[in-house]
Amino acid sequence: MSGKSLLAALALVSVTLGTVAWTRNAPPPGKLIVVKMVDVSATQFKFEPAAIVANAGDTVRFEQTGAMPHNVDFREVPPSSKLGEAKTGPFLAAAGEKYDLVIDGRFGAGLHNFTCTPHEALGMKGTLTVKK
Repeated sequence: MSGKSLLAALALVSVTLGTVAWTRNAPPPGKLIVVKMVDVSATQFKFEPAAIVANAGDTVRFEQTGAMPHNVDFREVPPSSKLGEAKTGPFLAAAGEKYDLVIDGRFGAGLHNFTCTPHEALGMKGTLTVKK
């Protein structure tokens, strides 16, 4: 085996072993829940699905699919929830933009009502039920 071949083989073994070690030590990922932000018409918008259920460790991904800017604003939450900066998410303005929200210790068990701030009056609302 030439020097270059030996170096290439060692590099491959190193990368492979590093990948195996990382995978083995990584915590199992939670479930990914995708919620689309949909422009139905010029006056009708919705979260799809509007009702979601998540467990601790899951990630809720809000995905912009239309042209109007949307966000996620939690309006009513259980007393055990302390959302802090997660109370209101960023505005997503372009199709394909995403906002990932990890359901962690900030989210108490129970019903969390959310809305899109500019489209609340047009019915763009949803619910997140957190199970512990």
